Amino acid sequence: MSKTEDYQLMQQCIDRAVTLERHKGGFRRAIRKSLPHLHRSIQLPQHDGPLHLTSFVIRYIQAVPKWLRQLETLCEAAGVDFEPVRELIGHSFADPPERHPDEIGLAALLDDAYLAHRTLEEINERLQPACGIPLLPMDPMVANLVVRELLGETFANELDAICVELGSRYRDQQLGPDSIVAMILCRQKFIEAPGDWPDFAGEMEIGLRMPAMEADLDKLH
Repeated sequence: MSKTEDYQLMQQCIDRAVTLERHKGGFRRAIRKSLPHLHRSIQLPQHDGPLHLTSFVIRYIQAVPKWLRQLETLCEAAGVDFEPVRELIGHSFADPPERHPDEIGLAALLDDAYLAHRTLEEINERLQPACGIPLLPMDPMVANLVVRELLGETFANELDAICVELGSRYRDQQLGPDSIVAMILCRQKFIEAPGDWPDFAGEMEIGLRMPAMEADLDKLH
């Protein structure tokens, strides 16, 4: 399958899931039922938390093709092989559980999106020191931690192991001066605000309570 086909399939899966959620609202209903537990770790706006969290998850999933394509473009400019990463992530989206494609909702794609974002985060950490600037358009750390809470620690740990393995391929990546310059110049094409690296979750007013804050909250109950 070609690179274009990989991204098209990924986008089709995402578009179907978002459309299903807008028509049936299954993910939002599930979040509403589990909201008391989620509030122990995930900070949501006071007004209609399930809606905000659902909007966050939609944006988190929708960001995958754009971020993946951007990092692949940067790697190609520097002569770094990115195809195995794109193929694995594309396959994870295109090969969901055995259900009718039109019934694949946000929950079914959330683990695929987490796999993608965490892998991109790992690769960014390996390559960023070489060129001195983040290669992703936003800081995904808090967003990934929030989604980790939604997936559960056991499942998230399994996905993390895959992400670390993929990222380790870039650990000892040697970039010559020409490759570094090419990557930096390519990165500048994507920068809307030079020097700014916004928090992806923060822009959606989603955050995590710190352990110390959790302890203080427990004392109030």
